[in-house]
Amino acid sequence: MSPDSLWSGLLHLATAMVATDTPSLPALGLTQLWLHVGWGMVLAWLGCVLVGWWQPHRAAFLTVAAVLLASMWLPDPWSPAYWLGLAFQQPSLVLVLLSTRLLLRCLRKPAPPWATRRAPQPTRGLAPLAFVGVLLGWALLLDSFALLSLPVSLYALGFSPLAVALVAWVSLGLVLSSTQVGSRPVAWAVPLAVVAFVALRLPTGNVWDAVLDPWLWLGLHGYLVRVVLRRY
Repeated sequence: MSPDSLWSGLLHLATAMVATDTPSLPALGLTQLWLHVGWGMVLAWLGCVLVGWWQPHRAAFLTVAAVLLASMWLPDPWSPAYWLGLAFQQPSLVLVLLSTRLLLRCLRKPAPPWATRRAPQPTRGLAPLAFVGVLLGWALLLDSFALLSLPVSLYALGFSPLAVALVAWVSLGLVLSSTQVGSRPVAWAVPLAVVAFVALRLPTGNVWDAVLDPWLWLGLHGYLVRVVLRRY
């Protein structure tokens, strides 16, 4: 192989890695399914959190979760998913995965009465991953207002294979480098979201939307504040 053909092949590969003109989008039916399932899991978890403040019983959790999940399938405009979709589009894969894990924790068999209950504390092992998410959110926000001097739109870059590889590499590296084993089950939500994104392209075909959304971004701010206050 001549040097010219090798250089041409590498240039073609680099161009394909950053290409954003032909994005791979999810199927329309899958998008509609995700709208109901995704918001259903998020609302079911939030409902269990609210109920747990004054009625922390498994039967109450099961009832609230079942009602909220079933309400997502009501006809429009009676379905909460309809209004949530209009206001906030679709939740990210990471938010739904985290909500599902926390919901299952609420629904599992409660601890015996003699067990000591402690308030959940932030795990510092997740702080680097949360910090990267916060930085990414600010970068996307500035990019949406054209305040970043970049040769290509940062959000549009999320449709490229390069962005998918970058998110997978950074998230996997942060998970494996965490010294707190207890934080890893939650941290694995990001690599798992990337795998699901590659297979399903949910929710929009853009990898940034798969790993981050406005509500998750705000939650990461609160998480980092709790970590700082607990540390100092």
